[in-house]
Amino acid sequence: MKSYFQHLKSTQEFGETHISIKKPIFRSSGVFPVIHNQNYSTSIHFLGYWLLKRQIPEVTLTITLREQSGKVLLRKIQIINETKAFSIILKSLLHEINYDFQSNFIGSIETEFNSTRDMIFPYPALVLEYYNDDFNTCVHTLGRIYNDFEDFKENDQFKVPETGFDIHETNDLNSFLSFVNGPLHNQDGQIEYIITNSKSDKYNGNFKLGKINPFETKMVFFKDYIPNLSKILDNDSGTISLKHNFEGFYPRLLVGTIQSSLPSVSFTHSYYDCTSRSDKTDFWNRSNDTHYDSSVYIPLFTKNNEYTNLIIYPNFSPSNFFVNLELYNKNGEKIYELPKFLHIDTAESKLYKINFNEIVSKYKNNEISCSNIICDFEGNKIPTRIKFGLDVGVYDLKSKLPCNICFNSHVGNPLIENKPGSFHWAPIFPHRNSVITIGNFSTLKNYQRDSEIEMTFFRKEDSSTISKKLTLKANREERIYSNDVDVKKFIKTEGWVTIKANNPYIQGFYFNFNNSGSVSGDHFF
Repeated sequence: MKSYFQHLKSTQEFGETHISIKKPIFRSSGVFPVIHNQNYSTSIHFLGYWLLKRQIPEVTLTITLREQSGKVLLRKIQIINETKAFSIILKSLLHEINYDFQSNFIGSIETEFNSTRDMIFPYPALVLEYYNDDFNTCVHTLGRIYNDFEDFKENDQFKVPETGFDIHETNDLNSFLSFVNGPLHNQDGQIEYIITNSKSDKYNGNFKLGKINPFETKMVFFKDYIPNLSKILDNDSGTISLKHNFEGFYPRLLVGTIQSSLPSVSFTHSYYDCTSRSDKTDFWNRSNDTHYDSSVYIPLFTKNNEYTNLIIYPNFSPSNFFVNLELYNKNGEKIYELPKFLHIDTAESKLYKINFNEIVSKYKNNEISCSNIICDFEGNKIPTRIKFGLDVGVYDLKSKLPCNICFNSHVGNPLIENKPGSFHWAPIFPHRNSVITIGNFSTLKNYQRDSEIEMTFFRKEDSSTISKKLTLKANREERIYSNDVDVKKFIKTEGWVTIKANNPYIQGFYFNFNNSGSVSGDHFF
């Protein structure tokens, strides 16, 4: 893990002091565990955003398909010189190598984007999808193979476990982790774990994965390595922290749960367990009182059997804080305020679930559409890395799993006030009841700034676009649906939307509400 301040500098965030000797990024890559079996398959999606965001006219994509052992099965090159929707379909790659589809496939796809201009980020904005007709699940780029030793050294500055996601274990639900090893042999993969169940009881242990080959894909079901896991979790979701000895690649893990009764998957990515990090660089200085210490907008789905839970994992650097909730209607009016709703002392290492359906049910006329989550830290101990889980699901349908989005709260940084605008993008899957939620919320305590927003829609078939403009008032949310007439008419198979604003505080998510009750989603790029 690199420090948060190093991350700001290396990615050239607005207002931060840039490193004059920073090495330019000419290779941006990701590596993904992929599956094709009788129940579901895999695809990877991206927008040709380099042409828009970086004004890079052309990037070269190298696609490498590997079998589970790490052996290369296929390499192909594609030139990206259009701003449109692109996809990599595992089934199509398997057809190219005449794969016997009677057998299940587990392996990996590595994507390497190369340019002669600085791409800034060493990881590209891609979406991994597992899917069949009844479900899909999505997460942004996670693991990657380091570009060089300097890249490795910068990201290996601090070693911390991976955590920050839900786990389940029943007769129907089985949780897993998966990753693609880097170029180094691991003679004996090892994991030490700490499970926190819904009652915040702790269970720890360790297990070994044995020898892991270079570029080998690992799929590890927790039940196969952790005795009595079902009893520990007791029919409820919990979480787990994983201390590992993996080296030579960026160890962001693919983590999720498989449901057997509705052959489906719900996954997300792991995140840093910062409970052992208490250096100066692990905390943000409160520079003035005009900003909240940290805040973030979330959409709420609490109608039509939908539910929304905010999960607060025991993954923070040592600190104490209150969680304050503000509830807004779709017009940006604050309906209710719940100050000091929850107090968190990280020394207690508890797992919390905020059930927004229970909160909303206490008020008449459910006009509430979204919430601003405000963290008020005691003293000047504001962790730089504040990650939550957003679970959105549907009751009483075939799917038993919500999405489990890993997303961050934003620390109050006055330098952002001088940023002229923001640019975000998100995928649209039109046949899965997609919803794009856009929020104009800030860390500023007295926030009153409206935003002019231009949305541009892209599709897979060609580089044509359609656009929409709107004014989004402060503390208001806008939702765009794939079945909106204009969007439905334009995007036939898959597409993307970009959100360009004259305001730096725009936030957002995308969701897919499958008819089976399966919900997928993630935060904006």
